[in-house]
Amino acid sequence: MKFPETYPLVVGTVTTQAGLRCLTRATSPADVMEVRVDALLTQKTSVKKIEEALKKRKRPVLLTLRIPAEGGQRSWKVKERRELFLQLLPYVEAIDVELATARAMQLVIEEARRLKKTIVLSAHAIKRPAPRGQISRWVRQFDPKPRTILKIAALIKSWRDLQQLAALLVDHADLSLAVMGLGTHAAQSRSVLTALGSCLVYGYLDQPAAPGQPSAVEVRKMVAVLRLIG
Repeated sequence: MKFPETYPLVVGTVTTQAGLRCLTRATSPADVMEVRVDALLTQKTSVKKIEEALKKRKRPVLLTLRIPAEGGQRSWKVKERRELFLQLLPYVEAIDVELATARAMQLVIEEARRLKKTIVLSAHAIKRPAPRGQISRWVRQFDPKPRTILKIAALIKSWRDLQQLAALLVDHADLSLAVMGLGTHAAQSRSVLTALGSCLVYGYLDQPAAPGQPSAVEVRKMVAVLRLIG
């Protein structure tokens, strides 16, 4: 199984033990399923159960062990996080590592590249919109290697905030970018940003994993409309 390369892709997030059952269903609104290990461990789901679900997956999986500073639900020790990434890596098609932790997780990234996995390097502005300078720094940090996507998720409070994210896609059309808004206007922003070239669009399969996140069913309908007119 490989991570799809026909964009945009609907990414369905899984954050609960019940949601793990989505991995084994024959049909799904999602092209790819993001398994949020930080959320699952916080809810006392064992690593064994997570691993068993991953082995039975019917769709490509994006593995995420999010840190608290960027919306995660578990405080990690670097060694613990690195070892769990490596343990679960054989059972997934992609991993998400924050730009802020890329150096600490370099061993994980190198192993993922060796195994030809897709790598999502992510950055988040959750409490306040990202200033233009911060967005530019994230882009400069990004190394656009094959099978590597830069994901930027930022709070939207105004039309100007959405314009900044839209400009990112327009100005860097040569990069593989997944750009999304967070907050009250998150759902509406996804249609605009996906139309402008965001390669991944996220929706939840069990419960929202980020502020304002729509369901994967809603996102699938939106993508279907965009494909129809575009």
